[in-house]
Amino acid sequence: MVQDFNSVYSRIEPSILQLEEKRKKLKAQGCKKGSIAGGILFLIGIIISVCAEGGWLGATIAFIIALLVVFSYINAQSAELSAYYKKNIISVLLTSLCKDIQYLPESGISRTTFSATGLFAATPDRYRSEDRISGQLDKTTFDCAEVIAEEKRVTTDSKGRRSEHWVDIFRGFLFMADFHKNFNGQTIVFRNSWFKLHSGGRRVKLENPDFEKNFDVYSTDQVEARYILTPVMMEKLLALDRKFPGKITVSFFNSQVIIAIPDSCNHFEAGIWRTMKNQTIEKEFHTLAALIGIIDDLNLNLRIWSKE
Repeated sequence: MVQDFNSVYSRIEPSILQLEEKRKKLKAQGCKKGSIAGGILFLIGIIISVCAEGGWLGATIAFIIALLVVFSYINAQSAELSAYYKKNIISVLLTSLCKDIQYLPESGISRTTFSATGLFAATPDRYRSEDRISGQLDKTTFDCAEVIAEEKRVTTDSKGRRSEHWVDIFRGFLFMADFHKNFNGQTIVFRNSWFKLHSGGRRVKLENPDFEKNFDVYSTDQVEARYILTPVMMEKLLALDRKFPGKITVSFFNSQVIIAIPDSCNHFEAGIWRTMKNQTIEKEFHTLAALIGIIDDLNLNLRIWSKE
């Protein structure tokens, strides 16, 4: 697995140059279409303003609306630019990290799978997952995607007026991989949530003070939890937690390890307004390397006893 961005840069450099040319072209197209549509709306607004004797206020409102139309037409080109970026740059970065890999930008991890992890306190009212990465590194299959799960909350003020707002349940990466041991129950490594009291499992006390300080473990099977969370595995999870600053949580379920990695950034997108910097692409490379590197971090390719 390649870990050096410079070693793969030569393969994507032509695509980076083409990306910039495409960005300029799409931006110009959006500006042209938006200017036509915005200009028509502006003229209509001026006519209405004159007829209604709206004066400068009406003209100003018409101008602002026209500008918003231009911006919206330009922003609409971002989807095509991002599609090119994902196909010609992100895909190449991924294959440099793992030969047996598939990238499906429009696909994601299902809502059912998300809820089955047992890691989250609420059932999402609004759910979106994209940029699915699936593959096999040596003996270990893995699956990863970006997830945004939100809960709708309704508040009522003193006058009885209702308002709705959305709160994140989770925003980040959900990483799943075949664990190197077979097990039947569910063991969950929580951080700080009242939900752990309702997880359906019993608290597991472990003999690692640092691990106990950072995590609370609940499991449907006390013996199995200790079989999974050996002293070595606890140290590896602590190291993994330091690697991802967003405070990970972990579920061991269906002989898989499932790791929720909070991340507020919307990854693998190309912006229409400014040139994509090499530093940005390099940062995405290291994000991908860190995700796929979880397999080596947890030594998942070491098959244990009956696990083939």
